[in-house]
Formats: sequence, structure tokens, C-alpha cells
Amino acid sequence: MASELESEKWIPLVEFSVQKGISLSTLRRYIKSNKIPWKLLEGRYLVMDDGTFISPRNHDPRTLTYINENPSPDMDTRIKNVEQALNAANEEIAELKTLVAFYEEKWAQLSKK
Repeated sequence: MASELESEKWIPLVEFSVQKGISLSTLRRYIKSNKIPWKLLEGRYLVMDDGTFISPRNHDPRTLTYINENPSPDMDTRIKNVEQALNAANEEIAELKTLVAFYEEKWAQLSKK
């Protein structure tokens, strides 16, 4: 069990964000919804880097659709692929909304000066 704990690699959010190409806001949403393993250590959030995390941002949602030599995949596979594409698009929309809100706030602050 000790060797199992030693093999776990816990890294700060910023480092994970840079390595995986995913925004901090998305990581925080993943933590809040327990989509990724995390822990709080001395006031800092750490996430486990086990090498299996694949960011939806690293994939074009259009490529998540079913691609196979079989022209008629079963309905469950098609539904799963559409749901993956939808989730990736929703996450990107949420990130864009956060960015727009940030810039609107900055614009309001600058216009008051």
C-alpha cells in the first residue's frame, strides 16, 4: 500500500492546467463536481496526475462523433458520442462566459476612471 501511495502524483492546479491545456475555472468545476481526484493540502488544491486525464479542449467536438468502418453503429454508441460532444461544447461555452464576464468587469472599471 505504501508503494501505491508513493506512485500517486499530486500537483497544484496551475501546473495541471498548463500541462493538460485546460483552464483553471474548468478544473475548479471538475473539483466541485468530483469529476477528478483532488485533495486540499495546507490551503492549496492539488489534483492527481495519473496520466489518464484527457481534456475535452484537446479534442475538436466534431471529432468525438462516431468514426468507424462500420457504417451503422448501434444507437447507444451514437448517443454516447453526441453526449461527449455536447459536454465539450458546454464546457467551452462556460469558459467563454467566464471570460466575457471578466472583460466586462474590467471594461466597467476602466470606463469609471
